[in-house]
Amino acid sequence: MINHLSGTIFEHGKDYVVIECGGIGFKISVTASTLKGLPIGNNSATILTHLQLRDGGSDLFGFSSEQEREIFYALTGVAGVGPKSGMSVLSVLGENGVITGALRGDAKLFASVPGIGKKLAQRMVSELPDRLKKLNQEGDEGAGKVTPTSSGVTEAIEALVSLGFSRVDAHNAIIHVSKANVENNETEKLIKDGLAHIYANTRSATR
Repeated sequence: MINHLSGTIFEHGKDYVVIECGGIGFKISVTASTLKGLPIGNNSATILTHLQLRDGGSDLFGFSSEQEREIFYALTGVAGVGPKSGMSVLSVLGENGVITGALRGDAKLFASVPGIGKKLAQRMVSELPDRLKKLNQEGDEGAGKVTPTSSGVTEAIEALVSLGFSRVDAHNAIIHVSKANVENNETEKLIKDGLAHIYANTRSATR
């Protein structure tokens, strides 16, 4: 198993990077959050990896943290969830989104990910809680993260969905504003800040 790769970022795309190590370029599929956190621009980086062997070749998948990789393993441990589907779920929902959705039993959230049908989403919320138990959500690595029991988070997400926003957009907005102000996660404030975040992103996208 290739545990990690350290080298220079030679190239990158929407969902991959090429890291050059000792004159060899390794193409690594990565999640949106991992790509966002990399020092793109011919800079040095280290990525945790998983090597997936298949008929006719192999694929490398990369992660920014051990927790992200462990969540990927939990996802792909569910029957019917392959490596690419697992990466897609992580890209759309993020680490905290997967944990929150699994512990809430929110099959609709998982079904909102392209390629994940209703039956598979239901299987995921049934199996993931046990698979995620070994993840340590305490301590430094979990510091500042919004947990499934954060006050007002669930209610705020549902409120935005009821207003007509997609569950993915609502989830991402509320999680974003919750992390920005972990000291005040009251429902009304989360809804107000979440709406402002969505509208700000919409204006930026149309410019």
